[in-house]
Amino acid sequence: MLQSIRDRAQGLVAGVIVLLLCLTFALWGIQQYLDSGHTVAVAKVDGEEVTLQEYQTSFQRLRQRAQAELGQAFDAKQWAQESTKSKALDFLVEQKLLEHVVEKGRIRVSDQQVLGQLMQAPQFQVDGKFSKERYAQVLSMLGFKERGFEQQAREDMAIQQLRAGVAMSAFVTESEAQQLAQLREETRDVGYAVLPMEPFKAKVELKPDEVRKYFDEHQEQYRTDEKVTLQYLELSRDALMPQVQVDDEKLKAYYDTHTAKYTVEEQRNVNHILVKLKKGASAEEEKAAFEKAQAIRARVSGGEAFEEVAKKESDDVGSRADGGETGPFGKGVMAPEFEAAAFALKQGEISEPVKTQFGYHVIRVKEIKPGGVKPFAEVRADVETAFRTEQADTLYAEHVEQFNNAVYEHPDSLDNAAGALNLQVQTAGPLTRGEIAEKFAPSAIDAVFEGEVLTQGMNSTPVEVSETRTVAFRVTAHEVSRLRKLDEVETEVEATLRDQHARELAAARGNELLERMKKGEDPKAVIAGDKLEWKEAKGAGRESAEVNRAVLRAAFRAKAPDASAPSYAGIALGTGDFAVMQITNRQLPPAEKIAGSKVEQQRKALMQDRAMLGWKDYVTALKESAKVETHVDRL
Repeated sequence: MLQSIRDRAQGLVAGVIVLLLCLTFALWGIQQYLDSGHTVAVAKVDGEEVTLQEYQTSFQRLRQRAQAELGQAFDAKQWAQESTKSKALDFLVEQKLLEHVVEKGRIRVSDQQVLGQLMQAPQFQVDGKFSKERYAQVLSMLGFKERGFEQQAREDMAIQQLRAGVAMSAFVTESEAQQLAQLREETRDVGYAVLPMEPFKAKVELKPDEVRKYFDEHQEQYRTDEKVTLQYLELSRDALMPQVQVDDEKLKAYYDTHTAKYTVEEQRNVNHILVKLKKGASAEEEKAAFEKAQAIRARVSGGEAFEEVAKKESDDVGSRADGGETGPFGKGVMAPEFEAAAFALKQGEISEPVKTQFGYHVIRVKEIKPGGVKPFAEVRADVETAFRTEQADTLYAEHVEQFNNAVYEHPDSLDNAAGALNLQVQTAGPLTRGEIAEKFAPSAIDAVFEGEVLTQGMNSTPVEVSETRTVAFRVTAHEVSRLRKLDEVETEVEATLRDQHARELAAARGNELLERMKKGEDPKAVIAGDKLEWKEAKGAGRESAEVNRAVLRAAFRAKAPDASAPSYAGIALGTGDFAVMQITNRQLPPAEKIAGSKVEQQRKALMQDRAMLGWKDYVTALKESAKVETHVDRL
């Protein structure tokens, strides 16, 4: 409650901006890539070509996004499959179609709109404010140029406007929302047992030609990634920082000219007691709240411990347990009326009731932290770091040109450049494209895999992988992607087949048990022969934590049981195990007892679902009406 609802609304807008920017970061290349000389067309959309280079850049960013989100669960082999490559191309085609609609519909996004969204994006902020330096650094790390990125952001925002227009056509009736809310509150009694897959592996007998057949049909799963071994030379600001000469005289001079950096604003730490007032309260309700706040003020002014009264009387659940203590805050944080009162009081003073949008507050100042410039001795370490960084920035800018020239002057070796700048040639690899992007930056991929660099051992163009790092590469070994032979992966193929067959055997046995249950046998007796454990969850809801999530979903997808007969279901789990279940005692709460907030929540959720489906249908219709050629064989 320490910030206004308006602040929360702005946070929501920022969240949308982050999503938009994440999509931009993850999915799209910039014009610099499109002009890099690659003219092979992998698709044509209403006459506009999609180049191989554009596809490769987009595909790599999609892959990196998946790797970042999935972590250890990321499956590199999946991204080598033709189906994944085809889906990435489909995405590019859809984007082109949407760009055409935006252009024909004259949907425009102003410079002010683009600037507004970029300035609100947390990725580009330092201490809550937009930082031009941070903006440049992030774009550099991701391999973008400002003009190209801002144009792409403009195009994405235009598409979002189009999408918002399509979404507005979705609607949900009150009865639909109420019915959905009722279903969300439904409970069922669920009894279940899990049949493990592992014991069935011992029963699997592979046929003589089965391994060969599976391998032949799934060769792409066993393709190796293209890799390179690298020499690289890195110039970085951080490595130059030790060269900066420092003494107290220089640091004091820096401190004197940058006092704003070391100035802190006055802060207040207060205790407060809130008498909550709902939005739209009547005059009588407001009067009652004010009188209650006055009575509370009289109590604490009369000697009662403020903290104890706050614990008993305050409606602010966020601070009540701490005796109403807010913690230190400066100006611009609290509601304006609250802030004005807090900063007008002396330490220990208690305010008259203060009205904000949340209700009436009684405020006592617990502590005042004066503002002002911190003494040099207190911030000397920070001053030294800032001074070294600033000086190293200057050195770095001076050295970059020398670095670039040295790399170009001796294109077949990095040794001369290393000697000229007193740097060390380093090695890395073998590395895949994704690993290069992770270790350096996405922009390094194009430099490493450029023709002469890849095939003739020439130095790459120096790449600015971040605002403070420039790297040049030289390929010393190149491993082309290849299909592995069966004898290299035979054990892996056999393990895959054993897993598949064990899953099938577990499912078959599970279905046998289910059939016996459906015929009326007691579930516990049915599973006894397989030495399984029967678990029961009484009154389980759709979000019950005590039941396996997959089992719970299957239990609520199953036919609703009635008083005369249970329902049964079985499901293969992601682990390969198989769950059998009995569902009884379905309970639906009366519609009139469901809170209006829950009905509204379900209405919004259903609206969102329908908007997404509407958008999907819209894009599908665009594809069906367009003239699209794709060449998956060129990927």
